[in-house]
Amino acid sequence: MSSKQSSTLVLWLLAGVIALIGYGSLYPFNFRFDGTYPTLSAAFSQLGWARAGRADRVRNVLLYLPLGFCLILLLRSKLGILWATVLATFIGCVLSLTIELLQVYLSIRVPSLMDVVLNAAGTCVGAMGGVVWRGLSSLVYISPNSRQRPGDRSALVLICIWIMWRLADFDLSVSLSRLKLALWPLMEGSYSLPLTAQFLLLWLVVAQAVLSFAHRQRGNEALLIVIAIVLVGRLLFVMSPFNFSELIALVLLLPALVLMHKLASGIQAVVLFVLLATWFVYQQLAPFHLNRTAHQFDYTSTMHWLTEGMPIDLEYLFGKLFVFAALIWTLKQVGLSTRIAMIAVVLAVLCIEIIQLWQVGQVSSLTSPALALCTGVIMRLACNERKNKTRTLR
Repeated sequence: MSSKQSSTLVLWLLAGVIALIGYGSLYPFNFRFDGTYPTLSAAFSQLGWARAGRADRVRNVLLYLPLGFCLILLLRSKLGILWATVLATFIGCVLSLTIELLQVYLSIRVPSLMDVVLNAAGTCVGAMGGVVWRGLSSLVYISPNSRQRPGDRSALVLICIWIMWRLADFDLSVSLSRLKLALWPLMEGSYSLPLTAQFLLLWLVVAQAVLSFAHRQRGNEALLIVIAIVLVGRLLFVMSPFNFSELIALVLLLPALVLMHKLASGIQAVVLFVLLATWFVYQQLAPFHLNRTAHQFDYTSTMHWLTEGMPIDLEYLFGKLFVFAALIWTLKQVGLSTRIAMIAVVLAVLCIEIIQLWQVGQVSSLTSPALALCTGVIMRLACNERKNKTRTLR
């Protein structure tokens, strides 16, 4: 990607960040310009040093992190790290002060200079995060021969399923209370190491898919877009709270990618598939309690689903589809064709369903193998291997 195209992308991200900051800070926009504070100096005199609660202080810092991140990506090449960080912090301070002055005319807001300080600090931290991102992303190098072919459309299918899974409860209505609910786990700071490892593994698969689909020069920018879509979507348009463990996984994602790309491309694919397959088997068979006698396959679940009006749990469905797509795609990266990878995953899922016949509390059915088969067919159609094979023979 050219520097001009990259700057345009970051400008769009910056515009979105500023819009989100304005919305989160000025909602519900019921301003009262009744002449009580007719001048700018009169409005400025209303700014005190009131201290908000811990949750609001953390929120004020977090809200401006993306601003500093985007600004440093735009300014670093022109000004250098030091002056770009100083200018980004200054811009964050000016934006925050402007919003605090506007909040004087909102009856439900308490404008404070302490918020300006916290917002400036958040901008500065975000700028330093942008410096680290740019430095580490430059170490993630994909040689032209490290993938089967550029623009892997089966990888695009995997990315789309991931986004649909993470935004399964998408709702266009946006409210400040939803944002506060989403951020609440971040205020508590509670996390789970197993869940962090799980999110890191899944994001590693997604990152590798993004780098496989995008052109080599713009892979890191494309990954940044996918992360931004998921983060913004889950913070503003999904009811379930954002998981702090996933945020930690995203912080660790780029260092993990750097370590992965120190390996040969074939070894990367094998390691990723082994980790993903091990996690999948563990998720399906834990805690490994088996009965001596097997129960029967559930052949009535489909009829029951039809009689219930065909309800669909989108989060469950897309979660299943993503895992199957990830297994198929990583097998493809190992060197198998999509067709062989699909057959292998379907047989593996069927074997797990058979093992679950002896498991306590499990219900075995053909639903999962059928979903794995459908996922493989979609990925095979997307990459159009048969047509490409015909062209190669010619």
